[in-house]
Amino acid sequence: MNSSDFTILFAEDNEEIQKLYKKNFEKEGFKVLQAEHGARAMAELRENKVDLLVMDLEMPGMNTLELFPILKKDFSKLPVIIVSGHYADLNQEFENKGFNYKAFFNKPISVGVLRDKVREILKIDSPQKI
Repeated sequence: MNSSDFTILFAEDNEEIQKLYKKNFEKEGFKVLQAEHGARAMAELRENKVDLLVMDLEMPGMNTLELFPILKKDFSKLPVIIVSGHYADLNQEFENKGFNYKAFFNKPISVGVLRDKVREILKIDSPQKI
């Protein structure tokens, strides 16, 4: 499969980081959806077919800690990557609660590292030529 076969939802409240994700992942051929807070992320998940969720831990309104029980119940097969500027040790707590995620990165993270993890999770072998 190619990157153009996949939709990624980025739940991130920082506008500059959102722009960076959108620019780089659309350039790779992915369809990119964006949500600036958890409630918007839930709406996007319910309205669209999403193949991967990349989410900031700390967002206004509904944050990741509040989202995970809903994700676990309603979207249990959706792969999730957490990117956070805080709470590096929460990955163990998430595992203890049975929250399923594929990767936990601390900010700042390079787009290249994130892209490589996305490709690994979605089983995309080589970059698409643009």
